[in-house]
Amino acid sequence: MFDQVDFSALELPASARALQREVREFLVKEFAALKFSPSLGHTEFHAEFSKRVAARGWIGMTWPKRYGGQERSYLDRFVVTEEMLAMGAPCAAHWFADRQTGPSLLRYGTEAQRQKYLPAIARGECYFALGMSEPNSGSDLASVRTRAERVPNGWRVTGQKVWTSWGHKADAFFVLCRTAPDAGNRHEGLSQLIVELKQPGVTVRPIRFMDGGHHFNEIFFDDVFVPDDRVVGEIGQGWRQITSELALERSG
Repeated sequence: MFDQVDFSALELPASARALQREVREFLVKEFAALKFSPSLGHTEFHAEFSKRVAARGWIGMTWPKRYGGQERSYLDRFVVTEEMLAMGAPCAAHWFADRQTGPSLLRYGTEAQRQKYLPAIARGECYFALGMSEPNSGSDLASVRTRAERVPNGWRVTGQKVWTSWGHKADAFFVLCRTAPDAGNRHEGLSQLIVELKQPGVTVRPIRFMDGGHHFNEIFFDDVFVPDDRVVGEIGQGWRQITSELALERSG
């Protein structure tokens, strides 16, 4: 059966092959000049490398130009992503924002949020982590215990996140939290807030590997104030947003 399958449609068009060569040449020069060691996936954080990737227009490639993007095709983005992964390039500084945070802001964010964060991400100057997992929750995101209580002009966040990759170097992250009591349907009453990691009340502690390596963290919130203008989408609609973000994570 398989010898009858026609894979000819998988041939890249000429423009994509030219981009592929450009990315490969760029990476060969970067590895030679900076003496990178290839890493698995996107695990290494190198801010200067991300800025040089951004200078090529390879962060936020598909985004609108008014937000710093290039309005290029998803095939072009796929080519760049594949070459970065194949070479084990140190993409962690921009990886999560390019793949997940940016598209989520385009879909759910306010215009002010897009203007504040997207151009900076596309320039390789703003780094996002992901604030989903919690202790004893595993992949059951609906069981999160981090809470945000309504206060004048914003929210007060209390709780903990864990396994936050590069949270000690990121500028901000989306925090999935409960903004209304669990009334029987755990998927209701969840919201997402943008928390900037250097603000008062945020504590980042390393989770080290046996060899001393460190890119995971646990992050604690002690009555962290988050203004209303950092609510992503609608209060109580966090689960709907998370499902689309997880689709971006798996396909990105």
